[in-house]
Amino acid sequence: MKKSPTNVIFLWHMHQPCYKSPDKDYYVLPWVRLHGIKDYYGMARTVEKFNKVKVSFNFSGILLEQLLDYVNNHAQDYFSILTLKNPAYLKPDEKKFIIERFFSINHDRFIRPHRRYSQLYNKKMSHSRFNTQDYGDLQALFNLAWFHPYTIKEDREVRALIAKEKNYTQADRALIIKKHYELLSRIMPLYNKLLGARRIEITVTPYHHPIMPLIYDTDILNEFPYLKKPLSRFSAPPDCFWHLEKAKDVFKRAFGELPRGSWPSEGSVSEDVIALYHRAGFKWVGTDEGILFKSLTTEHVSYDMIRNQRHIIHRPYRFKDVNIFFRDRNLSDIISFNYQGWEDSKFAAGDLMEHFKRTHAFVKNIYPQRIITIIMDGENAWEYYKNNGIDFLETLYSSLEKSDVLTTTTPSEFLDKFESKRLERLAPGSWINNDFGVWVGNKKNNAYWVLLRRIRDLIAKANVADPKTVEARQYFYLIEGSDWFWWNTFEDFSGEFKRIFFLYVEKICHLLGKNSPGQTK
Repeated sequence: MKKSPTNVIFLWHMHQPCYKSPDKDYYVLPWVRLHGIKDYYGMARTVEKFNKVKVSFNFSGILLEQLLDYVNNHAQDYFSILTLKNPAYLKPDEKKFIIERFFSINHDRFIRPHRRYSQLYNKKMSHSRFNTQDYGDLQALFNLAWFHPYTIKEDREVRALIAKEKNYTQADRALIIKKHYELLSRIMPLYNKLLGARRIEITVTPYHHPIMPLIYDTDILNEFPYLKKPLSRFSAPPDCFWHLEKAKDVFKRAFGELPRGSWPSEGSVSEDVIALYHRAGFKWVGTDEGILFKSLTTEHVSYDMIRNQRHIIHRPYRFKDVNIFFRDRNLSDIISFNYQGWEDSKFAAGDLMEHFKRTHAFVKNIYPQRIITIIMDGENAWEYYKNNGIDFLETLYSSLEKSDVLTTTTPSEFLDKFESKRLERLAPGSWINNDFGVWVGNKKNNAYWVLLRRIRDLIAKANVADPKTVEARQYFYLIEGSDWFWWNTFEDFSGEFKRIFFLYVEKICHLLGKNSPGQTK
């Protein structure tokens, strides 16, 4: 009897933290706008081209909030403000900023292939003097580089701007930014169209992208004795629930319905956090395969023995009435980090299809219905691919449409038809090393957790009805986000994340009438 096809699940995760500092009425960094016109728009447009392909998209709550702000309130960011400023009137610090920051895109894919952009980059590297036209061209070229290939193909005015290559005018720069806002306004209608046709599923990450198990209780680190615990325990389960409920609220405003699933921030899970997901009405979450291997490890069955039974990741599980999909780490990571370097993107897509087919051949006789779960960053990877990943994705989606042994589905669609296997225990961890070492354990991050504890204690002692206390609490949720900790572990060359974090710390302390504790070294 012919076996049913294996279901491929794609979950493309989109995330940006809050980029608006408390002392400005504009966003400090432009990544919501720029990834919006390139990746959030382009990824949905790619799916739209293939009638039989189904995928899932996951957004962090704060990213959705910022997208809506750009569209509904015509929000600005410092980069867009500088782009619209006449280069003849730029101040010295603005000129320095433009030279330092307007090359912030993949060099090999977006700068080197363009003669004028590359020329300006070489002037920067040789510390040559920029003239007024150099600044004007750099203002234009940086923003032009972020247009998605589909937009370039379909928009005559954008093509003309790109073809111009140099000598951009003030009117040109204004048109570029105008086109950005036009594209931003198309994002939500496009996703809602695909959602209404049940071509996609959309899910949400807790609002400010916190590492929920650590917010719930840093004593979860007792499970990881090699990670040094902060000097003060931090534990705020109600905050975790706030992030879930707030994310649901903005999701409802964006898409008119409630989410069924979630990619927890960085795939971070624990048994307590899953219980909160159930309480908040979520039906499923995703995390890394290593969490499953750890969950099934016992004193009698080692982690390596479990890991070698890879077929176990090709079905969903259920813990505390929440279904869990465990991503295929090998295949997810090869898309994220390896195929980008292949000269032939179509060949890379063909290679991935062969991996899918071999998996199908391996598991078709084990499970009547089976899944291959790909969960990965859906925005940052494509900057490193040729043609922004279009050749790779189009070839992949086309091959899946034509396959008789593979099909695509969404997590909720799969769960509507098939049962999950019960899981007796869920090990804590994230997708990175299956622990929390990126966000806790080093000196800087542990100091942040102690600081959070001190500030939360101050808020708890303040008058709960005082509007300043209410405002301080909202800002506190923001600094619980994962990104401030991430950039203590990985180098934040601009220093922007640390600066934004401590601006909010100072704001909270000011609202509470307390002195700011100052920055950590």
